[in-house]
Amino acid sequence: MRILLLNVGTAAPRAVHRQLWLVEEHDIVVSPITLDEPFLRYVLGELGVDRDTVQVVAHHGELTDEALVAPDLVRRLRSALDGRGTAELLPAAHTEGVAALARLLDLPPVPGLRFADQRGPVLLNRKSHFRQLAVGAGLPVPDGSVVTDARSLAAAVERHLPRTGTVILKRDDDLGGQGNTALTLGSTDPLPGVHRTLAVTDPRATADALWAELADEHNRVAVVESYHPADHSFYAEYLIADDGGITFLNSGGIRRRPDADPAAGELVWVGLELPADLPPGTASHALTAAARMVALAAAIGYRGHINIDAIRTTDGAVLFNEVNARWGGSLALHTIGARLLGPDYADHHVISGLRDIPPLPLPDALHILRTEGLAFSPDTQEGVVVVGTDPQLGAPLECVAIAASRARAREIEAALRRATAPAVPVGGVRR
Repeated sequence: MRILLLNVGTAAPRAVHRQLWLVEEHDIVVSPITLDEPFLRYVLGELGVDRDTVQVVAHHGELTDEALVAPDLVRRLRSALDGRGTAELLPAAHTEGVAALARLLDLPPVPGLRFADQRGPVLLNRKSHFRQLAVGAGLPVPDGSVVTDARSLAAAVERHLPRTGTVILKRDDDLGGQGNTALTLGSTDPLPGVHRTLAVTDPRATADALWAELADEHNRVAVVESYHPADHSFYAEYLIADDGGITFLNSGGIRRRPDADPAAGELVWVGLELPADLPPGTASHALTAAARMVALAAAIGYRGHINIDAIRTTDGAVLFNEVNARWGGSLALHTIGARLLGPDYADHHVISGLRDIPPLPLPDALHILRTEGLAFSPDTQEGVVVVGTDPQLGAPLECVAIAASRARAREIEAALRRATAPAVPVGGVRR
């Protein structure tokens, strides 16, 4: 029996619902929201999992460390376990609260939980720590510095700006590129992985203004790195088992596109595409280097999923820029590929994620997929799967296009976009 703990750092419905692709029979799912039952049944139906074997315990609020040890949640989990043997606790992120919950449920003190109990994963998830550990592990990283005040920020900008004419400023704990700011001597057009791009004329004045804006009681450390033009952004995801063994799970490319609004300061994240589209030599070099970082994480005691982000620069160099010791955005897509196509799906298929499909109610989305012949078919082993949804339509629909080639995936993607495009007014009348 497993306790699937969706402490994904948010209670946003789409972010929570996409994790349901990890559910297996007899799981207990701990969710920060009331799950949308039709979507849960859709996922379990695609996976061939009997709904009656899955229990859901909803908390109604982000699963913070405090929430995880709340007496009511602990009581309901004990009731769900009902004395049926020892459960395996599978959290999205290993935290102190997860370790405390395991103790309250009388679960065995496995190595990953002992490490989490001492806030060990923090060593891996902060950007400043990544630079320190990556350099120690011998990974190639951009020229950069860890800064702790406006003065050191200005010095770092002046030092690293000449390398490429652009630097990136990252706050230590921000997720998903939030808060990343590019400072440049060139064009201020949106850049991959950057929330905004600012022109620099006076590095010291810019540093003073940015530090006053970005630093607060929770953010007193940042990283400044030279920003390199890249022709490919990608990641590699691994799993560290309880015994410290390392398994490579998947790799993928990060797809972005310009926003339709020319005033937008950042690119739109289209989604991840598995596997990464890299030349064999580059892939071998990147995965070997990434494995050194994973081995270091295992050696200091981390257990669980870990993913490492990197770029291939336009001159062919591989540079690593971040590690995330938790479930990655790719895990749901990888699981879909493995469970619908088999564990070696990357040998013969592409899983192309699309996080920017217009919001649709699930019944409407499934109706479109079926009537347009786009729904995934086990017989043809291609088509579209709905990965995540927001029943309140507050976020775009997330889907994947599954196909035997990238070209075919693009054809399916284009058909999906045509079928879900908002109606266009013609002569004042909406079609």
